Amino acid sequence: MTTPRVKWILASASPRRREILSGLGLEFHVHPSTLPEPPPRAGETALRYAARAARLKVREIAQGHRAGIVIGADTIVVARGRVMGKPASRAEAAAMLRSLSGRWHQVITGVCLLDCSNRKEASAASLSHVHFRRLTPGEIRWYLDKGEYRDKAGAYAIQGHASLFIDSIEGCYFNIVGFPVATFERLCRRLGIRLTAK
Repeated sequence: MTTPRVKWILASASPRRREILSGLGLEFHVHPSTLPEPPPRAGETALRYAARAARLKVREIAQGHRAGIVIGADTIVVARGRVMGKPASRAEAAAMLRSLSGRWHQVITGVCLLDCSNRKEASAASLSHVHFRRLTPGEIRWYLDKGEYRDKAGAYAIQGHASLFIDSIEGCYFNIVGFPVATFERLCRRLGIRLTAK
């Protein structure tokens, strides 16, 4: 199977994921999942949780297609053992940023691909570490006023104004943005899809 013949379906409304896929030269349709974030299972690791959330999104969208590869992704932030999804309010976003201030945290993105023609599926999760310098209350208010925290795991976007808060990262930058390219490419190969020349 060669890349030009693949019909890609992105189960996400994320503009960052669209930009990354477009940068790879892939043509795709956007069909966002409407599933709410699933609750964690007892004893489930954050990596397994993120991968499972991505699988659930992909399976929802794949039900309506007989052909094509559905791409799903789900990003979470883990700080001091607490999983952070998208903040439901400005107040919750402020609490998240305070908890990240001056500390390391983990960003985990689960990715899942499902081939609608044969129902084969591949999933994995990528982990990166991010360190925030110490933030002042005024800086947190300034960032919240930008509105950038909305719809962002951990209440921030590394590619936006929050880049001013980050003094170190370890691991894949694209994972922190929300779509680990290396993990995506590895899953493609598992399904027999090559994104590069042999």
